[in-house]
Amino acid sequence: MTPSPFPGMDPYLEGPDLWPDVHARLANIIAEQLAPLLAPKYVAELNTQIVIDRVGDEPPEVLTPDVVVTRPGTEGGVMVMTSPTAPAPLHLAIPLAIPTRLISVYIRKQATKELVTVIELLSPVNKRPGVGRGEYLDKRMSYLETGAHLVEIDLLRKWPRMPLEGRLPRCDYLVMVSVAYQRPTCDVWPIRLPQPLPAIPIPLRRPDPAVPLDLGLTLRTAYERGRYDLRIDYSQPPDPRLSADDAAWAETLLVKREA
Repeated sequence: MTPSPFPGMDPYLEGPDLWPDVHARLANIIAEQLAPLLAPKYVAELNTQIVIDRVGDEPPEVLTPDVVVTRPGTEGGVMVMTSPTAPAPLHLAIPLAIPTRLISVYIRKQATKELVTVIELLSPVNKRPGVGRGEYLDKRMSYLETGAHLVEIDLLRKWPRMPLEGRLPRCDYLVMVSVAYQRPTCDVWPIRLPQPLPAIPIPLRRPDPAVPLDLGLTLRTAYERGRYDLRIDYSQPPDPRLSADDAAWAETLLVKREA
């Protein structure tokens, strides 16, 4: 088993073919790692939601076909007029409705089943402008208007971040912890690609202290269990691509990996 060559988030895990599997594994491992820290007063459970992801809603790449040249021909001595077909001026995509499974981690009081904390691991359907993002923002607001704490983990570089008041530094990934007692203020971890993922506090009901969630350990465990070392082609650029500086930095890591 070869570990990921990246010290923090592995950008290759963001690929659209791999991310659904990564998302599900991370959610399961988060609940698994928190369970012994929460017992016996609290429990961590997985909440699964099926949402309709509209693939193809993004502005398409416009492609202009080459000009087609035709000429009249003859067939069996008879002149045949071949009418030229008009090349389509655009190639677009038809939005497709794809059922997508999203998993959140709910922390509840064991005795009363009261929802205490929600841990949301964002997926493209949450972030991509459109219906899915609007639905997630409505759900997010419903959490913020209740007494539940909200932990939001964004390990995707693509698409706009969830709205926050204030100026964010440049970052590739973001973690937000909104403690119900401290709203509207929240704690934010902006993360650059070369940085290790942090251990973050998962808030509970007062007077119980927060419990730690080591996101780096979570990701390394998912990488190992998913055998992503066998499923990722590191000879190709990740999707989405890295900036020039990050690509040069990543190349040094990948060269060491092959050495």
